[in-house]
Amino acid sequence: MTRLLLFLFALLLPSTAVEAKDLRGRYGIGFNQQFGHVSAVSARYALPTSSHVVNVHLEGNFGLDTGEKDAGGNVFYGARVLYGVLAEDNMNLFIAGGAGGLTNGENNTVRLQPSMGTDFFLFGLDNLGFTIESGLNLDLGQHSRVKTTASMAAGAHYWF
Repeated sequence: MTRLLLFLFALLLPSTAVEAKDLRGRYGIGFNQQFGHVSAVSARYALPTSSHVVNVHLEGNFGLDTGEKDAGGNVFYGARVLYGVLAEDNMNLFIAGGAGGLTNGENNTVRLQPSMGTDFFLFGLDNLGFTIESGLNLDLGQHSRVKTTASMAAGAHYWF
């Protein structure tokens, strides 16, 4: 009886091949707030590599907020490189490094950002990726500082 139940249970489990999320040669358009204090429009390109588990992305960001009444507005622009260290079927874990500029009225700051995060894809939404990330903000300018950042669930990209 036990063998019969185990056999039936094994038949009910579908066998599927597990492959890493392959984004090589694809473009992603979306938004995030990982790099700056202003939400930014984001564009990513996944470089073609020789292996489907190696993901290297180039990302550009731009955001602005004209509603800051005292400071004269906020503008953010920057670029990052993301390197996938672990690829699973619906998730990519990455380390990243980036540089950008923050403008707040007359104050200009250069931001350097080492970070680590994940892009995950919900089952059935193979082209829509959500980003969770944390790292450091190293600000160089009139008011230099180092700050940890954790922008949870603050990014999404649609991949073409």
